[in-house]
Amino acid sequence: MKTKKVFAAGISILLVVLIVVALLGNKQKIDREAQLSLEVNTVIPVHVTQPQWIKLNSSIRATGKIVADNSLIITSKTQGIVLAKYMKTGDRVTKGTPIAKVEDQLIRESLRVAESNCAKAKKDAERYEALQKTGAVTKSEAEAVLLALENAEQQVFDLQDRLQNTVLSAPVSGVLENVMIEEGSLVAPGMAVAEIIDPSRLKMEISVTEKEVVRLQRGQTVHITSDVFENKTFEGIIQVIGVQGNDVLNYKVEIAITEPAGLKPGMFAVAHIESGSADNKRRLVIDRRCIVGGLKNPKIYTVSGDKAYLRSIVAGLVTDSHVEVMSGLIGNETVVLDGQINLTDGTTILVMKD
Repeated sequence: MKTKKVFAAGISILLVVLIVVALLGNKQKIDREAQLSLEVNTVIPVHVTQPQWIKLNSSIRATGKIVADNSLIITSKTQGIVLAKYMKTGDRVTKGTPIAKVEDQLIRESLRVAESNCAKAKKDAERYEALQKTGAVTKSEAEAVLLALENAEQQVFDLQDRLQNTVLSAPVSGVLENVMIEEGSLVAPGMAVAEIIDPSRLKMEISVTEKEVVRLQRGQTVHITSDVFENKTFEGIIQVIGVQGNDVLNYKVEIAITEPAGLKPGMFAVAHIESGSADNKRRLVIDRRCIVGGLKNPKIYTVSGDKAYLRSIVAGLVTDSHVEVMSGLIGNETVVLDGQINLTDGTTILVMKD
């Protein structure tokens, strides 16, 4: 009996040992897998290309927005409750068309009183002028009465102007894009009441780089296309060229559209500008996708062996697909085309085949 107990205890101890060994083995396996999962593949796959000597098309292509050449916000010059609204959003109006009417009863009453005071001040001024000639009043007394007359006349003028402005009218001809008031609403001086645009006169606004702006001239013809109108080209004339660039050295250009039939404000379009080229020589260019960091401070990754190295270049002419390299690269070098987002200077790479 005692032998059986010893045997059973030995079996239990053996099972515990086996379980501990199995758990330790599993832990080591899990640790190895975790370590492998933490290892980062430092070899980055990329596609590469080489620079080419080609003749660049010097035309400029820029995406922009169609806007109304004449667009403004109508503001109120008076304060009061809107008694009547004559026009609504989408209505076409001509210059001077009434849009709404603001209450004017208080202004009319104030104007009646002001006109009465002005008439009295005018009579006083005439009487004091006659008295001054006889020496009955002093010159300063007569001048004080004249000043009171001027103040009364100014008050009448101001109230007449306020009364006239109780009719909110269109300052130009066009279409009401948005009427922001309703009958019963309160308006105040300077408050926007409507937006009006002239859809018959449109322009296109684009931004060009500093290298492109120097190749443009006012009066230059522009061809404009839009995805909305297939196989249709609009013509425009460069009207404004910005004289100061923004933070990224882009310059604003405005193009007046000569025949805008069909185009509407807010549409996106593409301007094609034949800027001309000073020569017809072949230029060393790379694919525009090779550029890292933008055209303001262009960089590329060149390939040497199995590594990629970051390098600055000087860019020249820029088109939709190519960038001229003025310096920083020679014709027989290899440049990273795709995959730069994962690269740093000196990264090991794997060149992928197409």
